[in-house]
Amino acid sequence: MKKKFLIVIILFILIVTGYYSLMQNPLATTSSKNKQLTETQKLNDFEYMYTILKDDYPYFEVNKRQNGVDWLSMKDKYISKIKATNNDVDFYKVLENILSEFNNGHVSMINKDFYSLMQNLYEKDANSSEAWLSQLNSEVAKERYSSMPNSKDVPKNSKYIVPNNVKTNLLEKDKVAYMAIHSFNSFNIEGDMKIINPFLQSIKDYKALIIDIRGNGGGDTRYWSDNIVPMLLNSTVTDTQYLAFRGGNYVEQFIKSRLGYSYFSLSKISDMDSDVLKNSPPELKTDFKYYSTNNTSYKPMNSIGFNGRVFLLIDNGVFSSAEAFAVFAKDTGFATLIGEKTGGDGIGFDPAICTLPNSGYIFRFPLEMGLTSDGTSNFEHKTEPDVKVSAKVGADLTKDETIKAVLKLID
Repeated sequence: MKKKFLIVIILFILIVTGYYSLMQNPLATTSSKNKQLTETQKLNDFEYMYTILKDDYPYFEVNKRQNGVDWLSMKDKYISKIKATNNDVDFYKVLENILSEFNNGHVSMINKDFYSLMQNLYEKDANSSEAWLSQLNSEVAKERYSSMPNSKDVPKNSKYIVPNNVKTNLLEKDKVAYMAIHSFNSFNIEGDMKIINPFLQSIKDYKALIIDIRGNGGGDTRYWSDNIVPMLLNSTVTDTQYLAFRGGNYVEQFIKSRLGYSYFSLSKISDMDSDVLKNSPPELKTDFKYYSTNNTSYKPMNSIGFNGRVFLLIDNGVFSSAEAFAVFAKDTGFATLIGEKTGGDGIGFDPAICTLPNSGYIFRFPLEMGLTSDGTSNFEHKTEPDVKVSAKVGADLTKDETIKAVLKLID
């Protein structure tokens, strides 16, 4: 099973700490000594982007079904927009606009602040991140991003730790415990576990534990898979998921970085189990070449011996590695899901990144289609709650509809 713990975390640090505007206003300027791109260079960059996405992006048909957007058919419109740009900043902004039509939170341009953070994170996991680092450290990318100013709004807190990330409460003493986690930020793991570990120890004999991840946009899968879940397990559980690949040349380097030698044993889509295949999107048979099966086992570690019920509160803000938690909980029965359908896209590797050859600007995109154990596309269908109820977060926990729904199930 992949560890979606690097690139995705940065976007959601910015979301949680209120700096999402950085992604909307990237300050994508060049220094005065740099020449502006020519129209031909801009168009060549777009052609490069278009070709890679055409060959590798997994969700074109989903975008058609859900949003009525046939992205590939709008090439001429996009070219016209690029021709109308006056400088490099305009070009960057047009590319942002073009990618926004994918309607996918994992498809975006990379600004200066995002670039710097990715370098920091991927260098810590260099052995499995060669493909990402090769793009980040290309000469054209380094030249471009070194000439772009940092945003004045970059969070200054130490190592980008999200403040007040975990909140705990005893809703009913000796019976119902509550823990809200706003982000699975990798920088928070060490500090947050100093709160979470003793709290879980203190409620080990409780009848129920509510874990609230509403609005959690993700971060590091290891936040929950290597820490929270093992403490609450009493026996090993296994979850099966599938990753389907279009088969384009560009993403091979990223797949190899994460799968290692397993890359050479990828299976053909035609060999997929028929029961799995029948639940998958129809384009899987026509537009995809390979898939891998991920059987991940979760074992008890520092188990508190918890025998109560776990309830997971979810909503459409649950995305990426937080969605991975929801998928795991649903597939294995680890928790009962309460609330509303999630935001999806929790199965897969970190998004691939690509440096445009002339501008040095970098964009990112999912490199695989993630399928649940029954073959359902997680990005398209997301995760349905076991009990559907308004997931609006209430200021008063006792009046929160999701929590009230949990209490009814316990009584």
